[in-house]
Amino acid sequence: MPRTGSKQRKKKRQRRPTWHYVTATCLGLLFLLCFLLFLAAPDRFPKLPHFSLDTIFEAHASPAPVQTDTKDPAFSKALEVYVLDVGQGDCIFLLSPDGRTMLIDTGEAQYYSVIESFLKNKGIEKLDVVIATHPHNDHIGSMDRVIENYDIGKFYMPEIAHTTETYTSMLSALREKGITPRTVYGSKKAQLSWGDDDVAIRFLSPFEAAEYDSINDKSIVLRVEYGKTSVLLTGDAETYAESVMLANLPGEDLAATVLKLGHHGAASSTSEAFLKAVSPQIAVVSAGANNDYGHPHEETLALLQKYGIPLYRTDENGTIRIVLDGKTAKVFVEKE
Repeated sequence: MPRTGSKQRKKKRQRRPTWHYVTATCLGLLFLLCFLLFLAAPDRFPKLPHFSLDTIFEAHASPAPVQTDTKDPAFSKALEVYVLDVGQGDCIFLLSPDGRTMLIDTGEAQYYSVIESFLKNKGIEKLDVVIATHPHNDHIGSMDRVIENYDIGKFYMPEIAHTTETYTSMLSALREKGITPRTVYGSKKAQLSWGDDDVAIRFLSPFEAAEYDSINDKSIVLRVEYGKTSVLLTGDAETYAESVMLANLPGEDLAATVLKLGHHGAASSTSEAFLKAVSPQIAVVSAGANNDYGHPHEETLALLQKYGIPLYRTDENGTIRIVLDGKTAKVFVEKE
């Protein structure tokens, strides 16, 4: 009898699991259920921001491979530079991180509609700064109409006497609007106050004491800097003006992430010494498709190729948008 009772008790213990096994089984099932739900969730991983762009360059780094894209995303905090497609001329629009506006040159008169449409699409009615780099028609051809149709804060131009109808029309428009143009000279300390403390702007040319033989060489040259990124805008400055800057300015004043080639990429501009001093990661040029001047010239293209500097052209890419976020330069093109 005692043996029989002992066997029965053993059998009962085998049929009844302890609370440890019950707890472990429940936890295992719960974990499995949570894991299955985790795998089924479509947004279990955070989405990374996606930017479609032509090229990204780290400031002060080696150029990245060139890619092509036409999409144009928005950036919340950046200096934006637009090189508008105005044929064989120049027109550049800048938008500061704080929303300040600047227009540099206006192309020929026939391209006013391009400028008007661009500014309208941006919702811009006031231009905080307008600059006429020099009084040639392909740079100030639409300037009188811009002055007539937009509120302008400050207007800058070089001290050049000129008698063309385009130039006198520009001066008449300034008088009618009560705008007094400000004369610009370059120097180590010449600055432009844009109203955005995060952006530093320097006038680098023309120098008051220099003897320039051509109107092109008297072009206003300015450097716009945001964080560790910058753009050098050269008007139609040619090699003599470049040599004056090289002789009178320290190298860091000329160095820039982006270089807008002088005189539409002509061989008379962008000397090798100047290009080496600027050491840009990106070059842009405004030129008309199949223009009579052959701009940009083969000599300039060969020089850029020698130093591995990618070139963006309005005659091929349309309007070019450059976004400087203080660390990198991003390029977007209107067309491939």
